[in-house]
Amino acid sequence: MSSVNKVILVGNLGADPDVSFLTSGDPVVNFRVATSSRWKDKTSGEVKQETEWHRITCYGKLAEFASEYLKKGRKVYVEGRLKTRKWTDKEGMERYTTEIVAASVQSIGGATAGSSEE
Repeated sequence: MSSVNKVILVGNLGADPDVSFLTSGDPVVNFRVATSSRWKDKTSGEVKQETEWHRITCYGKLAEFASEYLKKGRKVYVEGRLKTRKWTDKEGMERYTTEIVAASVQSIGGATAGSSEE
């Protein structure tokens, strides 16, 4: 049996995308998307909310699209795959970051809504 590594998110951008460039000159864009869940507590009857933040990375043409059309607060649809990277911090400690490498990003609603796929 083959495996599947696919993520689909619909959420809001927490900040404008951050653009940087690889040594090859190709653009890379990083941004964070917030997704929220709401439920009613069974004991207290109080409505509760939980927000999860997701780190998204786009490359190439998709990065160009994201840097031009995505803005803080905009609702987005993201499709991609999970990737965990290992890195070393300033104190020499090994750290891990899990991010979503986007294959498709769509801006939902608004005058500048659009979509792009890698």
